[in-house]
Amino acid sequence: MSAEQNQPGLVASHAQYVKGAAEETIGNVTGSEPWKSSGVQDKEQAVDAMKAASADRDAGQQGMGGIEEKAGNLVGCEGMQKEALLVKVTSREVKTVVFGSRLKTCVYQDSPRPAAVSSSHLIRTLSWNASGTFIATGAADKTLRIWNPEKTNVKNSTELRTPNAAASTSLERVSFHPVNENELASCGTDGMVRFWDIRSKASVGEVKVGEQPFTLAWTPDGSEIVAGRKDNLLVTIDRATRSIVSEHRQPLQTNQCVFDWSGNHLYVTGGDGSVKLLRYPSFENTLTLNAHTSACYAISLSPNGEFLAAGGGDALVSLWDTQEWICVRTLELTGGLVKSVDFSFDGSYMTAGSDDKEEKKIRIAHVETGEIVYTIDVPTPAAHVAWHPCRYILAYSADNLGLKILNFHTYTDAAMDVGAPVNPTDLFSARGLVVVITGGGSGLGLAIASTLYQNRAAKIYLLGRRHDVLLNAISKLQNSPYQPENPNVCASIPCDVTDLESVKAAATQIKQEVGYVDVLINNAGVIGPKNGQAIYQAESIEQLADTMVSGWEDWISTMAINTQSVIGVSAIFLPLLEAANTRRGWAPGKVSGTGNPRARETSKLAQIGVDADDDRKAQIITVASVASYMRWVSAGLAYSASKSAAAHLGKTMSTFLSEWGIRSNIVCPGPYPSDMTVGIDPAYGTNQVPQGRMGNLNDIVGLTLFLVGKGGAYVNGATQLSDGGRLAVFPGVY
Repeated sequence: MSAEQNQPGLVASHAQYVKGAAEETIGNVTGSEPWKSSGVQDKEQAVDAMKAASADRDAGQQGMGGIEEKAGNLVGCEGMQKEALLVKVTSREVKTVVFGSRLKTCVYQDSPRPAAVSSSHLIRTLSWNASGTFIATGAADKTLRIWNPEKTNVKNSTELRTPNAAASTSLERVSFHPVNENELASCGTDGMVRFWDIRSKASVGEVKVGEQPFTLAWTPDGSEIVAGRKDNLLVTIDRATRSIVSEHRQPLQTNQCVFDWSGNHLYVTGGDGSVKLLRYPSFENTLTLNAHTSACYAISLSPNGEFLAAGGGDALVSLWDTQEWICVRTLELTGGLVKSVDFSFDGSYMTAGSDDKEEKKIRIAHVETGEIVYTIDVPTPAAHVAWHPCRYILAYSADNLGLKILNFHTYTDAAMDVGAPVNPTDLFSARGLVVVITGGGSGLGLAIASTLYQNRAAKIYLLGRRHDVLLNAISKLQNSPYQPENPNVCASIPCDVTDLESVKAAATQIKQEVGYVDVLINNAGVIGPKNGQAIYQAESIEQLADTMVSGWEDWISTMAINTQSVIGVSAIFLPLLEAANTRRGWAPGKVSGTGNPRARETSKLAQIGVDADDDRKAQIITVASVASYMRWVSAGLAYSASKSAAAHLGKTMSTFLSEWGIRSNIVCPGPYPSDMTVGIDPAYGTNQVPQGRMGNLNDIVGLTLFLVGKGGAYVNGATQLSDGGRLAVFPGVY
């Protein structure tokens, strides 16, 4: 077959396979046997055709790499697969994990002379915390160290010491709490299980379980932990009381164990090569899996609970379907006894660790196909491996070289589905949001509150100094004919934005009532000393000088309310804004680094009424003014200065808050009806406001719903002008 004939055949066959897969999926979803049967038949024919086409392909022919890559991954045909690349095809995007390309390895050592490291100082246990911000390593010489994966220098790590432990005590295992990212447990040959808080750098409690505990398994909620002793006794410990709940003797050698995600079963590996499924907390044996021909040492459950992996002394990893409890495949991931096994955060890949000194390799396999997608040659045995809980990052022990962490480059091919439905009501909605508005009792603040009130916000807190004004505002909203189904979504809290204690009290109340804030709107403001018109009316230099400093004593209060409060209020509400992000599945804390987006868990979004495509993060909106950018003094010098500073602070916050997952945007309105514009003619000439009028409710409603809705999720650090063109006809710095 010529190259010209072969390559289109490969393309056509691949297209037939994709078509068959789609038909099979439709059949499975609809229950239609004809669709399903046709899809299976197309796939089988396509596989045969692709293999035949590949066997005779012209290796020198270029330009078909993408098709060969996909086809090779589908059928496992040697020569068609492109090394270090695995592609998953979904209905809307192509997610690519690059193994080998741009592979970054970081080394973490606490000894300046690796060659002189004793065998007792080699890492024998690894554990990531829940968010992946720390990784713990333990050695036989009692060295328990907490590393920040972003910083390799040992000076940035924390060593947890046990001053009262005997010199002969060996550390056997460390395990981070499954929920609390600052708590972990350890066990050692002195018979103690210790609980640690890495913030205090000390043990916060210990339980003596006797003999030599060497395995630890937390229940999914972290309320209890099971320690396994070398004399085959499993000990259940209550975390809160740090006391032994029960003890259960096992009939044979018991090695590692792990809970299922419900916490109702404990999977235990045995010295006879079996895996036992014990009902928890009774420890009744419900099923025994004959997993290996020799002792079973390692075990891991996939993140979605679909597969259980067990590693044995026969150098094999067995993969079990947890629904049917059948072994779907065995994998040769190591050259010797399997000491550890782990799944990637999404369950797509798995790897295993071994201390085999002859074949020093780490193999990464695709879980669904069993294909080895990448092999890493390592200079020392890697007995202990652990995938990052949120990213394609793999940590492994490297004997005298300490800890190593591999960061695999991942990306999603960008594509917009222009055929997808567009629903403006969905894009520009405040549905389900908790919003705080300072100065929310009048003017723009009240208009914004009305916008959110009529567009299904879950809770709106109006903050202001004048409680009667806030109550009147809420009454006005509740008497509106356009009130929502639940008219009691508004609440008033008396608050002085210039008094941090007053702001803290408001934040505390909101935390107790709802626990989070999606949007904080810094709207409180005052006009300050009015010397704008007088400046242009001055007839002498002395008169101008006097006008410039008129109302001098009011500058302090103007700056305090219009500028200083932006930082004070924002700072105090940061924990509640982060809580909103966490509620929406976003990983908390500081995230930095190129190619390192904030991780997100989306499995529970539907439970809180958040759409799958809604990736909004919490945000701060600072209401400044068009005066922030005008060189013409309209109201007064203090007002212009304070609002210019407020706008700049809003931009500044967007920069330093970016690593914390909180957005900051600025709104700069022109003249709108408010207490500040009372007595001003609402009609404007084309040299004043080209639109010819003040802003109205439609103008602020549209802008508000854009910023708080899904349609504004991609807006951060931006200034939104709503001035009818005023800045276009005045000298400005925008």
